[in-house]
Amino acid sequence: MTEIRKADPVARRQALLLVIVGALVGTLLLVAFERYYSDTLRNWIASEPGELTHRVKLVFRVMATAMSVPLMALAVYLWVFGAKVLRTGQFPPPGYRVIRDTPVREGRSAVVRGRGFKTLALVLGVMSVALWLLMSRLASLLSRAAS
Repeated sequence: MTEIRKADPVARRQALLLVIVGALVGTLLLVAFERYYSDTLRNWIASEPGELTHRVKLVFRVMATAMSVPLMALAVYLWVFGAKVLRTGQFPPPGYRVIRDTPVREGRSAVVRGRGFKTLALVLGVMSVALWLLMSRLASLLSRAAS
């Protein structure tokens, strides 16, 4: 008979709170940037024509980093989680709280899931680096076109 790990109501509330707070913070950051800082940034970039290429590259690299870091952090988390699943041979690993009743998988099924998490982590990590490199390349192209 398959063991069922019972949902943890505290973990469920924390997950819901994390999603709501994350959405609110993201929305507020976007609105605040659009309202208060976009003109300032545009003016700063164009204020000194001699520095235009350097500033365009800087802005794009900062944006690329801001987009890549969370993706890389998720990749690291998934890699560690997948490794723990493979090490324990159990999904979800012992000690992990779940937000809904979850059947505990063992053996081959757990190994497949653990490898899947590690594969997803690898793909996200490669995508994060590729995003950063493509944004840097775009910045170089735009700065050349601007000068």
